[in-house]
Amino acid sequence: MLKPQKKRITKKNLKEDKFVETTILAKSYIEEHSKELTYIVAGVLVIGLLIWLFLNHRAQRLEQATVLLGKAQTEIQSMHTAKAREFLNQLIQEYDGTDAADKGYFLLANLDYQAQKYNLAEQEYKKFIDSYSGSKILLASAYAGYAACLEHRGAHAEAAKNYLKAQETAPEFVEAPNYLYLAGLNYKNAGMKDKAKEVFQKLIKKYKDSKRVNDAKTQLILLEK
Repeated sequence: MLKPQKKRITKKNLKEDKFVETTILAKSYIEEHSKELTYIVAGVLVIGLLIWLFLNHRAQRLEQATVLLGKAQTEIQSMHTAKAREFLNQLIQEYDGTDAADKGYFLLANLDYQAQKYNLAEQEYKKFIDSYSGSKILLASAYAGYAACLEHRGAHAEAAKNYLKAQETAPEFVEAPNYLYLAGLNYKNAGMKDKAKEVFQKLIKKYKDSKRVNDAKTQLILLEK
């Protein structure tokens, strides 16, 4: 009589059995926790929707802010400063925190400086400096504008420091030699002769081809008297 042969269990059989077992367990888990899983999926969908709405709103907000900035720039170019102010004030009030609003502070500061509203311009330049992190040239210009406001109220030492910051922020900018020269003059007016000499010497050494070199040399001669 033939003995029944034992079926040899292979690795393939083990893998198939494990897969079947896992499938059964997964099915049981899903059936048991179907409500919980439904809530989780729904939650993920809601979060995804909220993120999409936020990003969409943000994109629209940035676009609207950019449009207002463009309108203000157009009015400034057309010398319609009153209308430009309207757009800039709206931009700052409604879209504060955007890159366009930051630039709006800079433009508004320029308008106020030109209108000799130095206190207002000083605040606006400072606001721009504290919040802006884009173009180095724009930032350097803001430091220079802020320094000019300080200079107008007689804060010569602080003005000099900010003219230096302007030069250091954008040393390759065409206005950089002027910033150094103005820094030197303000140190001189503050009675800080050594600092003034240091700045004028820096200008002569760093910007040899600048038209300000002769002015700096003249100031050095005057400081020796």
